[in-house]
Amino acid sequence: MKKYFFISLSLVIIAVILINSYKYREQNLGELLDIGNVDKVHIITEYKDSYQFELKKADQESISKLADYLNQYQVKLTNEHGWTSKYENERFELLLGYKNGDSERFTIEHDVVVSTRVYRVINAPLDYKWIQEFERNINPK
Repeated sequence: MKKYFFISLSLVIIAVILINSYKYREQNLGELLDIGNVDKVHIITEYKDSYQFELKKADQESISKLADYLNQYQVKLTNEHGWTSKYENERFELLLGYKNGDSERFTIEHDVVVSTRVYRVINAPLDYKWIQEFERNINPK
């Protein structure tokens, strides 16, 4: 009886360790955002009092450029439950519409990615000038 208890306990401990190591693994930002299933993109780099937009379908070339940019960065899940902006001049909102109809909003800043969870960018800082230029190309005024 003790033998089965210790085997079961060992399996539970191993399962918990494996789940946590998978959950808190280092991954690229494109993988985290599931960029391969995105078909609509909107980026907000300048914050205004009122801002209305329509999440429009992006061309494949733009999505590929965004994917290349995002795949440069490695992120890791943190234990933080809240987040305070430290680099407001390097923050942007990335709104993604997925092929299955879902949409998600990500706040990305210098060395952090925030959605429902907080992720640290391992190889920070993000190239904010590139994202500003990209935003001007996909959101013409």
